[in-house]
Amino acid sequence: MTRTHHEDGRRATSSPRPAGELDPNASEEPDLSSAGEPDPRSDGELEQAAALARDLYGLEGRLAPLPGEKDRNFQVSTAGGERYVLKLHAPGTDPAELALQDAVLAHLAGQAGGPPAPRVVTSLDGRRSAAAPWADGPRTARVLTWLEGRPWTQVEPTARRLRDLGRHVAAVDQALVGFTHPAMRRELVWNLTGAPALAGLAPLLDGELRPLVSEVFDRYRAHVAPRVVALPHQVIHNDANELNILVDDAGAVAALIDFGDVAWNPRICGLAVAGAYAMQGHADPLRAVLPLVSGYDEVSPVRPGELEVLFDLMRTRLAMSVCLSAHQHANDPANAYLLVSRRGVTQVLRRLAGTSPDLAHFRLREAVGFAPNPLARAVRQHFQSGAAQPMPLLEEDVTPEEAATSARYGEEATPPPGRRSDINLGRDLPAGEGVTVRCPLPSLVHSVKTGSGIVVLEHRTGDGLPFWTLYRHLDPGSITHLTPGDEAKPGARLGSTGQAAPPRVQLLTHLLGMGADIPDTAPADEADLWTAVSIDPGLLLGRPGGAARPRRETAGIAARRRRNLSRAMSLAYREPLHIVRGEGAYLFDASGRPWLDLVNNVCHVGHCHPRVVAAGHRQAARLNTNTRYLHESVVEYARRLVELMPDPLRVCFFVNSGSEANDLALRLATAHTGAEDVLVLDHAYHGHLTSQIALSPYKFNRRGGRGRPDTTHVCELPDPYRGRLRAGRDVDLGPRYAGSVADRLAGLVAAGRRPAAFFAESLQGCGGQIVYPDGYLRGAFEHVRRAGGVCVADEVQVGLGRVGRSMWGFELQGVVPDIVTLGKPLGNGHPLAAVVTTPEIARSFETGMEYFNTFGGNPVSAEIGLAVLDVVDEEGLQAHARRRGEQLLGGLRRLQERHRLIGDVRGEGLFLGVELSLDERRPAGAQAGAVKEAVKARGVLVSTDGPDDNVLKIKPPLVLSAADCEMFLDVLGAALGEVEASLEGVAP
Repeated sequence: MTRTHHEDGRRATSSPRPAGELDPNASEEPDLSSAGEPDPRSDGELEQAAALARDLYGLEGRLAPLPGEKDRNFQVSTAGGERYVLKLHAPGTDPAELALQDAVLAHLAGQAGGPPAPRVVTSLDGRRSAAAPWADGPRTARVLTWLEGRPWTQVEPTARRLRDLGRHVAAVDQALVGFTHPAMRRELVWNLTGAPALAGLAPLLDGELRPLVSEVFDRYRAHVAPRVVALPHQVIHNDANELNILVDDAGAVAALIDFGDVAWNPRICGLAVAGAYAMQGHADPLRAVLPLVSGYDEVSPVRPGELEVLFDLMRTRLAMSVCLSAHQHANDPANAYLLVSRRGVTQVLRRLAGTSPDLAHFRLREAVGFAPNPLARAVRQHFQSGAAQPMPLLEEDVTPEEAATSARYGEEATPPPGRRSDINLGRDLPAGEGVTVRCPLPSLVHSVKTGSGIVVLEHRTGDGLPFWTLYRHLDPGSITHLTPGDEAKPGARLGSTGQAAPPRVQLLTHLLGMGADIPDTAPADEADLWTAVSIDPGLLLGRPGGAARPRRETAGIAARRRRNLSRAMSLAYREPLHIVRGEGAYLFDASGRPWLDLVNNVCHVGHCHPRVVAAGHRQAARLNTNTRYLHESVVEYARRLVELMPDPLRVCFFVNSGSEANDLALRLATAHTGAEDVLVLDHAYHGHLTSQIALSPYKFNRRGGRGRPDTTHVCELPDPYRGRLRAGRDVDLGPRYAGSVADRLAGLVAAGRRPAAFFAESLQGCGGQIVYPDGYLRGAFEHVRRAGGVCVADEVQVGLGRVGRSMWGFELQGVVPDIVTLGKPLGNGHPLAAVVTTPEIARSFETGMEYFNTFGGNPVSAEIGLAVLDVVDEEGLQAHARRRGEQLLGGLRRLQERHRLIGDVRGEGLFLGVELSLDERRPAGAQAGAVKEAVKARGVLVSTDGPDDNVLKIKPPLVLSAADCEMFLDVLGAALGEVEASLEGVAP
């Protein structure tokens, strides 16, 4: 990317700006605008600057000059390896502006986790700036810390880097929200809001450039100026040009530098400035900067009103640049660089000249996840609400069979080799030659292209919003009677079908200034954009739907996910997988590659088990309702679950997820006991509802959590490997760990309170696949019941035969809970969960307030649940889980003998954990992540968890085969060898 005239023109016309944050490599490109000033590289100036650094700041070392227009800038490298920038500001520099810059840098430095920025170094007497004698008069000295990096000009501006740049610009803006300073409202010639003042320079431009620039300024006055006043304002960096962006050795954006142009502006101006610079050097400038805009939005959401003016502000920055360049050149005709350096800007302006501002607006909206055309919704509603009552287009009726043979809206055509793939934006009408086409709605004729057989009609919604219908392939001779501006009533004859092709109709929400030239196909990768401009004509034809769904490649899915799904939802693996189907213990990606799935304890009896799929399909085709009606399926499912439970557990409630099940269990416990306090285990996770986050140290004690609620009491996790009491060293681990529960209960009693419940996963999952020592739950339950609380066993992860030796995990401890919660495995991927409790607790819940769950216990879910129980029973999956678990445990322990990273192997059945540790059982979290990725690279999926994310979790579908187990053991051994070799710095 070439350096543009922006930089030089601004420096010549605005107040002096600091250059101390410039990267050392920037000195390779001389600042030609400062020609004629004294050479800062003279030995005398270096010696004088070194003396100032020493006397004013106590800094001694080697000095090297840095570029600067009016300021003298030097890099100071001390003997200790520290580097600084000594800045000697030009005589007459406004102290208030320097104070503003210092205040901004101090503010950023005080932001926890804020964006990197230079820091101000105070002088020996504690001041941020100091008077410094110089040859041309007294200057103001400042010292800033040095930031490592190289300028943006030295890397390829890829989409990923532009997205990263957007995130950095947004991070700086976000860090400056709320910052104020007396000098922040200073008037800078480069402030975008000052564009009208520069419009008078447009006559200095030659040839085609003058009308281009004049149009930009006219657009600013008419469209931008009335809108920017109401937009969010704040202090912004205001100058993310290519020399003010530092990248690290890997080419990732490291920091924004040079805060000399900070000022109070509409917030969106900072992104507009970055976009104007980033557009240069690209064949399609607007599309090139869409990742920049989406990256900004990921950190600081862009508002709809800001998107309305963003494209115009980018163009305005470019127009201001060429005007200031022309102004400077008029004052300094001998400086040829002023014309050379503006070439990149001029090129961008020319390339953007034919771009519809409305289409640009829609692209920007689509880039951040808004519906591209905000008015399209109202047009759709005009039809969907029945307000529009279109008449038939064709004089002859079209049968559904005939309609089905026509090209579908949104359908993707197979392109010739080497050509892009396009989608259809209209619908073909199955009609032969000479069939009359009629006007469907009250209309005005917008445009007619007789030679092409195209007619465009304009219509209005009830609120006066315009929309259009477009008709192609009409007989040219049949439309000669139509004149733009004529009224066309419903049923009026438009023309007749021609010979060349079947007539095609489009329903348009915007014409984008193209009129009858608007396209009827669009690139497949722009389907989301164009289908908001040319919406489904089925609405007009009375046959909505049937539109083809856009096909998305993996990158497009990831981009759409970033825009419209919360980033609080994580993706597994460094390179996320695009999974399209599953079968048994395997998942298959979009390329057809199989992946052995050792993560999914939801598809309990195997992905897409045909018996479960058939049960759901069969019942969904017959009836789906709720528990307010009698239905055999739900009572049969309840009977079958109770049959699997020990006495006295016999009352069922049905819900949709494990989180809901635990939430209901908490309500049951508080209703039964009248108490509010709950005991939980450290690192426990019981669900994502607010009530369950409050019971989950795994959430409330980690990043983003709000800490322990007053009514939650955390008991010690009985971890025999890394806990306070350890297997092989200590005795009676179970009862002694249960003493932590007794201690918490004693604290409650001392405070005059009592417990409602003790919640425990039967084997802890997120805590690291913990198998409790014998006697733990027995002792804990005894303490809780003695204090008046109830005991809840969370079987959401481990229930229904997964542990092999028993149907339920709590049975391994020889206990019977008061409440059992069930979830993940019950529906084999269908949202089905349950709570099973005693009749006494269930009666306590009958307070007069009805309990109703819209979907809980519906017939489809019940039939799916019954099918899962049948498969577990008839395919012997509990015993199978035990055999495969024993196979894996044996193999993992053999690997443990050969690989020092394996600290512990534990688990029951097909709920296993491999804890990776360094010396003295220190958690090997980074290594566990590396092993997970190395295993994935070999076609096997595992996950990591535990307080330090150092435990490999193995919890596959129960249909895992013996051969699958052996393959995994081989893969894991190879992955461990690879990671261990990297620790030693040798090839595996």
